[in-house]
Amino acid sequence: MIKILLIEDNPGDARLIQEYLCDLKNIEYNLHIADTLQKGIEVLDKEFIDIVLLDLKLPDNEGLTSVEQIFSVAPNIPVIVLTGLNDETTAINAVKMGAQDYLVKDKVESELLIRSIRYAIERKRSEEEHQKLMEQRIRSLAIIEAQENERRRISRELHDGLGQLLSAAKLNFGMIDFTNNSNKEKTNDIVKQVDTIISKAIIEARRIAHDLRPTTLDDFGLIPALRILCQEFSKITGIKVKFSVSPTLERIEPKVEIAIYRIIQESFNNISKYADASEVSLDLYRKENQVFVRVKDNGKGFDAESISKTKKAGGGFGLLNMKERAELIGGKVEIISSPGQGTELLLEINLDFFNNNNHQ
Repeated sequence: MIKILLIEDNPGDARLIQEYLCDLKNIEYNLHIADTLQKGIEVLDKEFIDIVLLDLKLPDNEGLTSVEQIFSVAPNIPVIVLTGLNDETTAINAVKMGAQDYLVKDKVESELLIRSIRYAIERKRSEEEHQKLMEQRIRSLAIIEAQENERRRISRELHDGLGQLLSAAKLNFGMIDFTNNSNKEKTNDIVKQVDTIISKAIIEARRIAHDLRPTTLDDFGLIPALRILCQEFSKITGIKVKFSVSPTLERIEPKVEIAIYRIIQESFNNISKYADASEVSLDLYRKENQVFVRVKDNGKGFDAESISKTKKAGGGFGLLNMKERAELIGGKVEIISSPGQGTELLLEINLDFFNNNNHQ
């Protein structure tokens, strides 16, 4: 079954198109007819339509702006332009705008129209499949890059942080052997310094381990782990964090908990790097089998629409990683932001989706 929307104000032309469509073989179809562009847009808002047959001369609109308005409502729908105007320039411009075909009414016959409809739908499906493959490739590359960045960060922290502390401890121990018999007081001072350095090394090792996989998350669950994350984030950045959670939110599937934790952690990282914020609110609650997360900051914000149109198909690897994590557990991420208005991250997870797919 294919659903066709014909936007045509001439009753005679509309009847002729209906007659042509009767020759569609082996395909069931449902035809909607609108005699104005506005009525056609209303149909697109309410119905899932497979293809639009669009007249360029309508009572409420004329020319290629009709094509633009259709795509503003349904950007991925195949459109065939039907017009009485045999103008090659207009035809080329219509196709450049995204129309699948351009047919002149007095040259249209049943076979041509049906072939155009079939090809338009198939071409659009091929384009969508290609786009999905490209997006999957971009996501995969983003995940690989994120993993490499994480490994690089851990390597740097081990070398520059923990490694230097242990090197300093070793150097001081060497000095103990050299001064042990000649200056007991100096030996005691060095022992104290070594003790301090080792204590710092232990703290640093615990911090690195916590960043990799917080034990609190495994042992006590998401809420205690997020409280610690908020406290540490506020301590390091000086940004005030207000954390509120639904009292009915109990332990959920560990894979879902770690995904939520990582998405919030990535959001906090973005805030500390780019937002220039002084306050952050984190809200977490559950309604039936859905979990909702909201992270909002009062920072400088950005143009979310322009970011979403970048070649990274999601506005940066950080956002791509968050979206990928959400999709893997049956969730979705939405970013709302504008310059000077801060940024809001909304995460919605359907636990039924995750449970059903996890048990298959």
